[in-house]
This record gives sequence, C-alpha cells and structure tokens, in this order.
Amino acid sequence: MKVYLATPMNGRSIEEIKERIADWASILADNKVDFFNPFLETVAEDNLLDGAVRDKRPIEILCNAAKYIEDCSSVLFIGTMDELKQSLGCQVELVIAVNYGKGFYLYDDGEIIEIESLKLMWEFSRRT
Repeated sequence: MKVYLATPMNGRSIEEIKERIADWASILADNKVDFFNPFLETVAEDNLLDGAVRDKRPIEILCNAAKYIEDCSSVLFIGTMDELKQSLGCQVELVIAVNYGKGFYLYDDGEIIEIESLKLMWEFSRRT
C-alpha cells in the first residue's frame, strides 16, 4: 500500500504546508505505510508572495504532482471537507483517485472519511 498525500497549498505558508504533511507522514511511517509527498519546497519558494504560496502556473504544478497518484493505492486529503471544497487542485486529485479506482480519504474533525463515489453535475454555457 502506498498513500499519496494531498493538502491545499495555495495561499498557505511553506511552514504550514510542511507541518500538515509531516504530521501525517509520521503517522503513516509509524504504521509502516509507504507514502508519496508531492510537496516540493523549492517549487513553493519560487511561488511565494507575501509569505504564502501563490502558484504562478497551478495547472503545471498540479499535473507534475498528480501523475504520482498512478503509483499509489489511495489518496489521503489532509484537511477538512470545507478546505477540500475550496481547493481546486485537491478536487482534481479527488476526481482522479475516485475515477481511476484509487481510494480517497480525508481526516475531518477526528474522523477518517472515505469518499467512494462522486456525483458530478455539469453545466455548460456558451459565450455569445
């Protein structure tokens, strides 16, 4: 088993991101669970603005990280359901994980929740 660690990064400090990931990395390591950490401090430093990460090329950064979901059995979202709803990148990781048969879990208010299916609603509008 290998777990991909997902957490919102945009708008957060490098220290906050590292702390969130370190807590779960430690829990997983203590339980002998392999994991992949997509956070690259050098990339985050290149995208700092006023002490917070502000991705200049968010799609590129997301794609470079999310490709490693392929090698993992599941994704663990580090954050609350509300944070997931606000994080576009983590929502994409959720769609990838669920649509390709990977587990997707989040830890919210002391409980680990498994997201096993998505109901996607599409609305299309045309520019005139």
